[in-house]
Amino acid sequence: MTGPSDGQPVFRIAIGRSVHISGWPAVLLAPLTIPVILLIKLAERLFGLKTSADLTARDVENYLRDFLEGTGDEWDWDDFTSIPITDPKLEDLREEAELVPLPLNAEGEATLRRLLREVRSL
Repeated sequence: MTGPSDGQPVFRIAIGRSVHISGWPAVLLAPLTIPVILLIKLAERLFGLKTSADLTARDVENYLRDFLEGTGDEWDWDDFTSIPITDPKLEDLREEAELVPLPLNAEGEATLRRLLREVRSL
């Protein structure tokens, strides 16, 4: 393709164009995507690629205490609330802490202090 007057090539790029697959092509792609997903899951288990953190009750206690006292690092609370914990009991506490609205109000602080007492009892 050449430009309008100078004869130089003009290259155009489609920006913001999305691909939508439906109908038969989608049906034909399913047998390919399902094994790929299963292989990814298998690799996660074989090579230890986990999506959860192996935190102890002491670690969770430190995150909660540091947040309440304002002594944690800048991203500690985000790390704590964003990464699931392998231990189901601690994960329940993390999920409840994640639901506390920020900025912290009196009700939220009371909830976090209750969670801190619970994790200390584990």
